[in-house]
Amino acid sequence: LTGRTILITGTTSGIGTETARALALKGAHVVMANRNIVLAEALKNRILEEKPDAKIDMIMCDLSSLQSVQAAALEYKDQHWPLHALILNAGVFWPQQKMTIDGLETSWGVNHVAHQYLVRELLPLLRQCNARVVVVSSHSHNHTGLKPEMSTEEKLEKLCPTESENGYKLYAYSKLCNVLMAMKLHRDEHKHGISVYVLHPGTMIWRYLIALH
Repeated sequence: LTGRTILITGTTSGIGTETARALALKGAHVVMANRNIVLAEALKNRILEEKPDAKIDMIMCDLSSLQSVQAAALEYKDQHWPLHALILNAGVFWPQQKMTIDGLETSWGVNHVAHQYLVRELLPLLRQCNARVVVVSSHSHNHTGLKPEMSTEEKLEKLCPTESENGYKLYAYSKLCNVLMAMKLHRDEHKHGISVYVLHPGTMIWRYLIALH
């Protein structure tokens, strides 16, 4: 992967940590976008202990704020880095409904809207490199209760609820939006050389859920 620059969101724990590490050890220039720069710096140092010549940079990006997402995209462009791959990994889960600073339901706002906004802001760079976009979704996108016979209005009302909703459902809605975004992005941008992939990373690790209740 030498010569390839890869931007990944949410690298301070779990899948994101191991993905960033594996890519850096393979020689990629890894740019980590996180809200917690202290934890990102700690990860960078751990990787450098394994591979002293690893090329790793960090960008502050709080996905609960669209202003922060815009600033992160601008910082990336100001660095004049190419963008060969974008991995949309970061995600949140809340048992109860919670709102972002922009007034969006948090699971939907962070897991979907912020990532879609980041893609839009970086689209010219993605096109220049015939890039790959990888969206980390979840098998839970199958458990939304949406039915094919529903009208578009009914589907949108369910995906973007205005009333309090179960946290598991809210998470599932956001993951379905990930899948739909990936399909639309691939359909629209394949002619520009961009390929888009969406994945289910495996069984959920429940280590934080008990503490959240």
